[in-house]
Amino acid sequence: MFRVGSLRVDITPSRRVFLAGFSHGRVSEGVHDRLYASILAIGSDERCLVLVSLDLIGLFKNFIDEIRRSVADSFGVKPWEVLFCCTHTHSGPDTIGLWGSDEYTSGVDDDYMEWLRSALSEAIIKALENTVRGYARYSWILVDPRGIVRNTRDRGLVDRYLSSFRFIDESGRTIATIVNFACHPEVLSDDNKLITADYVHYLRSCIEGNIGGITVFVNGPLGGMLTPDVEARSFDEAERVGVRLARYFMDCLEYEERVENAIIDLAYSELTLPVDNPLFLEASRRGLLRRSIIDGRILTEVCIARIGEISMVTIPGEALPRIGMELRGILDGRCKIVACLGNDEVGYIIPEDSWDPDRYEEGMSLGPSTASIIEGEVGRLVRRIRSTM
Repeated sequence: MFRVGSLRVDITPSRRVFLAGFSHGRVSEGVHDRLYASILAIGSDERCLVLVSLDLIGLFKNFIDEIRRSVADSFGVKPWEVLFCCTHTHSGPDTIGLWGSDEYTSGVDDDYMEWLRSALSEAIIKALENTVRGYARYSWILVDPRGIVRNTRDRGLVDRYLSSFRFIDESGRTIATIVNFACHPEVLSDDNKLITADYVHYLRSCIEGNIGGITVFVNGPLGGMLTPDVEARSFDEAERVGVRLARYFMDCLEYEERVENAIIDLAYSELTLPVDNPLFLEASRRGLLRRSIIDGRILTEVCIARIGEISMVTIPGEALPRIGMELRGILDGRCKIVACLGNDEVGYIIPEDSWDPDRYEEGMSLGPSTASIIEGEVGRLVRRIRSTM
């Protein structure tokens, strides 16, 4: 059995903010649905693991590390055992700095970021304080992408895997469910000015309405460019996509298997990546991207977590689907989670043999070597964690 705690905290901005994800100058005009941080704390006899999923475009590693340090040693948790990922909604606040009033102005609201840092630290500690005994079950299913997701860069290449695992208490009540699928939350387009979690809101609401607990959405290899396959950029279509994905999840409950080994293990590594993109270098020089670039490189990280028969890898950006499929192929375990925008946001992660400097995604990427460096480090972590199991 595991010790499991879950918590959800409202992170919706209390005032108008610049919206991230499309063009400059989009300012929120209201709230359609609330944005949340969904937190899952898991403990075994030997270690803890915390997963935080946020309805945000992304967060930089340096911001995440500040939160980690603030909760370090609470209930024995180490900084690297607190994992973050963002759903990548394109109708939430600018937390990166690229979507202000113009290309030379950050859209980050400093007061909001300071409040967010404090709220997340408090919520993580509360989740660790309030745990119950529970067991885990896992499943996965292949999704028919038609009417759900399409690839506008490489037609037909989508990651069809919907992977999930959930924790259940001793009375049979669902505590929390993790759902992993790859698709940009951008059913609503740049003409939308209402804050929303997009299709993720409806996916969570549908699952929670059926089985209870808190649903934690983890986006998969959504880069280059996995976008919703919709007939209109509307909330009705966002609901349709979210509910269809939720129904796929409900279908795979029939095939759930119980995690037999209540053990948690984790392999973590920091690494540096070269910044070859002159736009990113200039944005950093102007103070738009609030992270350090030292000798033309940035510090980031990758992580592999094992929860019994479940393996999860965190990738610090938006990996293209081919990369996600390759990483899933080298992970051990019965259920495999590829968590993109994990503990950082470095932009698109593109295979070097697919690099084309004239395409959109390359303009939002660090450079052509990013993918091979990350994949190499993940391979080393797989071997490291395999040697301990």
